[in-house]
Amino acid sequence: MRRGIFLGVALIVVAGMGAVSFAKDKAADQEPFAWGMQSGNTGCVIFRESEELTSVNEGGTYKSYNVKQLEVVEAMKATLPQKKYTETKENLDALQALAMENHVKYVKIPKKYSPEQMEKAKTLCGVQ
Repeated sequence: MRRGIFLGVALIVVAGMGAVSFAKDKAADQEPFAWGMQSGNTGCVIFRESEELTSVNEGGTYKSYNVKQLEVVEAMKATLPQKKYTETKENLDALQALAMENHVKYVKIPKKYSPEQMEKAKTLCGVQ
């Protein structure tokens, strides 16, 4: 009986370890994502997605939370007013409006991107 319980626990632990390593690999396998002007674009901006730890003092208590950011890694025939944007609905809407106005495509890659992911992002840009 004990052997059966031990085997069951061992299988659960091994399965859990596989899920954890799969979660770590998720960002590395993430494909570049394009938005903005999807066709007929004359410029392109590649953003690296990152997170920044922010602390706020609320009535004598400090609270920390992560804020998602988009950081310009490369711009091709395009310029933006800032190098870093907080991923809020307002900022994403403003970037979308800027993309339509200036015929710019945006491509997002993960924080820790591979050379292959950067090449895919440049291919998605479609700007020579």
